[in-house]
Parts: sequence; structure tokens; C-alpha cells
Amino acid sequence: MVEYVGRELVGLLGLRGARFEYGSLVGHLPRLEHDGGLWPRRGDRITEYAAWPDGETELRVFGGGRYYGRFPLDPLSGRPLPPEEARLVSVTLAAQAGAALAAAGLSHQG
Repeated sequence: MVEYVGRELVGLLGLRGARFEYGSLVGHLPRLEHDGGLWPRRGDRITEYAAWPDGETELRVFGGGRYYGRFPLDPLSGRPLPPEEARLVSVTLAAQAGAALAAAGLSHQG
């Protein structure tokens, strides 16, 4: 399921790549949140970006109240941020991946 979601994220968001990483809640990447908003490293909400921030952006994956990992999103340089609707579909796909991991009874790895 996570491989499928990664491929869908690439097409939906116009990315160079997206992969799933099991792991813990560490790091300070900009984050695509459940409401479709994009948050920078310092925690202040950015409401409008003209383009993706430099480097990777993370999309966290939760299922059954547990954190399983994240999709580091690798955008193409200089690409505009996708519309809010595409970002909301992306977080829904990540939630479905988390639900699948929880339903499969997979334990947290990493």
C-alpha cells in the first residue's frame, strides 16, 4: 500500500519522487499537514508559497493512533505548490496508508 501511495503522490503533486520511511518523529523538514497546509522548519504557518520550499517536505503517516513513518516528498526545483485540493487528497492517501499499516498489525519500525 505504501508503494502505491508513493507513486500516487508523485503524480498528484508533480514530484521527482516520494518514498516511505519507517521511523520516529525526528527532524525538522517542512511538513505537509492534515489540513493541506505547509509548515516550515520553525513552526510558523506559511499560508502561501509561490513554489515548494528547498529540499524535501515530509508527509507523516499515522494509523490507529500510532505514528508509522513519513513520505519524504522530493519536488522538482522551482515548481509551484500544488492546489489545496491536491494537497488534501495527498494527506488522505497518507491516512489510508496508515490505516492499512494499522489493520495489518505491523509494529512501528525504526
